Amino acid sequence: MTQVTLSVIIGRFQPFHKGHRKLFEHASQISDQTLTLIGSAFRPRSEKNAFKWTERADFITTAMKSAGCTADITCLPLIDTLYDDKTWAGNVRTAIDLHLRTQGIARADARIVLVGHDKDESSRYLRWFPELEAVSVEAERNGSTVLNATDMRAGLFLDKAPVAKLRDTFGAVETDQVVSWMEQNTGAVAQIRAEAAYNQAYRENYRKAVATFGHEIPADCADAVVVQNGHILLVERAKAPGQGLYALPGGHLQKETAQEAAIRELIEETRLNIPRKLLEGRIAARQVFDHPDRSERGWVRTEAFKFELIDGKAQEKVKGADDAKRAFWMPVNQLTPDVMFEDHFDIIQALVPNVPFAYSSVLMSRMH
Repeated sequence: MTQVTLSVIIGRFQPFHKGHRKLFEHASQISDQTLTLIGSAFRPRSEKNAFKWTERADFITTAMKSAGCTADITCLPLIDTLYDDKTWAGNVRTAIDLHLRTQGIARADARIVLVGHDKDESSRYLRWFPELEAVSVEAERNGSTVLNATDMRAGLFLDKAPVAKLRDTFGAVETDQVVSWMEQNTGAVAQIRAEAAYNQAYRENYRKAVATFGHEIPADCADAVVVQNGHILLVERAKAPGQGLYALPGGHLQKETAQEAAIRELIEETRLNIPRKLLEGRIAARQVFDHPDRSERGWVRTEAFKFELIDGKAQEKVKGADDAKRAFWMPVNQLTPDVMFEDHFDIIQALVPNVPFAYSSVLMSRMH
């Protein structure tokens, strides 16, 4: 069989702009097919993750078609794994293998090229795949700054920059299709803007604290991962950030240990009627989660405590209170990341065995 060249482009594309377009134009010149892996898939809408992966796929294909590109482009979702780079890299390899299988292409007959911008720390993944060829495309710039989707989102949702300026900076077609989406999704736009405004105010207060003390200061939190009878205890957030999303009971430390904070927040938010000393005896694990990108508010660290309640007895009664609109038990096998606040799904995956969100199964359902 004649060798097939497959270009692989990995990105969040939140949203797609003319800097991204350069990658696809280069890929179309060197390959027969382009596989696009769209990161941060299956995450709830937020300031950083404004668009669903399917919407971003539409942005990509529409913009490239408008640019006259006739390349064969396939878009697939890629799931974040904040605390496990090896699993993320494995997911990339799984997606490539499944794509080749679906296309009826043997791996031995494929030349696979990873195309990207080697521009900063976020591009380090380009060096994680020694079995693939890597091609770096010079990044598009706006003056001395590399063109980036963060600035585009700020112009669209927070600064509300003139559309003409956005079109000139990020591309006419690329801007127009997002503006059209915003006109058709006013509820989502209002949600994103509210989250962005909250985060901006939070970050401004943080900058004042840093200026006062002269060094970076993390916000320290604690969370409770409570399991019983194959269920996990969650709350629905009553206000920003993440209003309406599901979360672990938890909050900021208040001149106390992380363990004390986790138990206090657990009782305050769920009205779980178990004495503190008994809860201390049910702690089965604890782990710090401090990925710098875990919160869109800024540098927020948390220590999560896993509480294993007694199985085989009636589910403990809970009721939402304090910052929680409601508290409830959810079967672990029904958890999905698209309804979870910040990195709480990642925390649960780390502390609760067999949380079933199998990436290969997700891909198979998309490809058949």
